[in-house]
Amino acid sequence: MIVTLPAEIEKIVAEQISSGAYQSADEVISKSVRLLEAKEKGIEALRRKIMRGFEDIQEGRFSIVSSDEELEAFSGDIIRQAKEKCDASKK
Repeated sequence: MIVTLPAEIEKIVAEQISSGAYQSADEVISKSVRLLEAKEKGIEALRRKIMRGFEDIQEGRFSIVSSDEELEAFSGDIIRQAKEKCDASKK
């Protein structure tokens, strides 16, 4: 595959090679594409979680907290329940 890069991108690639971080332009571009793929997967995973949150709200699966103290107690309960599940699964 032959790819033509804009001058500013070529400069960035050259800088990465001259810094010693990469051995070749192919290595820089390969790493860049892998990072782009990971970013896209992360965005898609975040979208799925957001949609799950919207569905939970629509189905009434949520809690309302009105103060920092209530939030602390709520999060403490969640942490406690997670630890109990973890401990139970170790037995």
